[in-house]
Amino acid sequence: MMGTMARLPFTLLLAVSLAPGQSAIERGQAHLAAGRPADAELELARAVEQSPADAEGWRLLGLARISANRLPQAESALSRACTLEKPPVDSCYYLARNRHALAQYEPARQAFDLALSATPSARVHRAAGLNYLALGRDADAERHLRLAVALGPSVPDDSRVDLGAFLFRQGRLPDAASVLAQAAQSNTASPRAYLELGRVLLQQGKLKPAAQHLEEAVRRNPADPNAHLLLARAYQRLGRDADAARELRLGELEFRRKQP
Repeated sequence: MMGTMARLPFTLLLAVSLAPGQSAIERGQAHLAAGRPADAELELARAVEQSPADAEGWRLLGLARISANRLPQAESALSRACTLEKPPVDSCYYLARNRHALAQYEPARQAFDLALSATPSARVHRAAGLNYLALGRDADAERHLRLAVALGPSVPDDSRVDLGAFLFRQGRLPDAASVLAQAAQSNTASPRAYLELGRVLLQQGKLKPAAQHLEEAVRRNPADPNAHLLLARAYQRLGRDADAARELRLGELEFRRKQP
């Protein structure tokens, strides 16, 4: 049966998923999963009108608006969901993330506190730590990032990378190198783990290992201009001028590609 479903055309599969007997919230979920946020929002608006005390409907409505890049409009739905959800878990977390994306860092902090009161998970501590960074509250940022690390690495965002980058900016290079080396040795290491470790090693004057880690960052994410430019700097300090010139050109090219 699963093999037959996998071979169905997308339009037919969508029609199956939107069976007439489904509720508005189920149809909204199906549209959201299919990447149709406008249709999802219409259905989920009906769902919350029919069941105004349903936290899940409000949360999904907020997520549909985020998917449509309507972050200001998502605020009211996620705020309602956060108020209704008992205990507050995902809804308050998504509300906090939405406020952070809107640069509303103090209201985001309040929503993160609500989320953490019920679910002190690695992802919530990590996001709360980054929000404290935006508020300029470094001690609180470090505390939450360390709590996120203690709860275990999460995929795709490893809190050790964020903690290592924070320690680098603090000038605490040995601590940063230690944390980032652990992240880079993980089976799920991200390109950014190698990038940030290479940055620290370069600052420490450890040029060969810095170049090796930056080469890995470029290999894993060749579209990142920062990786190319840092690698160019490492090559230049190693006296590899031709390689440095190549990476500099590639970095500038990728930077221009990212311009609007």
